[in-house]
Amino acid sequence: MRCPHCQFWSSTRTSVQVTDLSRESVFVCRNFECGHVFSCVTTVNRTLSLSSKPNPKVHLPLSSHIKRALMAHQLATLPSSDYAPQNSPPSTPDLFDPLPPRPG
Repeated sequence: MRCPHCQFWSSTRTSVQVTDLSRESVFVCRNFECGHVFSCVTTVNRTLSLSSKPNPKVHLPLSSHIKRALMAHQLATLPSSDYAPQNSPPSTPDLFDPLPPRPG
């Protein structure tokens, strides 16, 4: 972390876990002429790769690329069944049918 005043690198003096998702750290500027001491809070804000040992108490939003991969995996593993409307023909194409070619 750089010092917000002089932009020199700072060192961590102490660090304390505040919650499962946040940590408070105290930094000291390495520039002895500046001497700034400051506190930062580091927070976990989203999941980039799913845990193989998830904690049920931790609720984090999923990164958008995980959502797409998770949805694709769920769709690939679901069983399929035939559906035929009983009262009228379908008015819209099947969601998973390929799109028709564009004209022109």
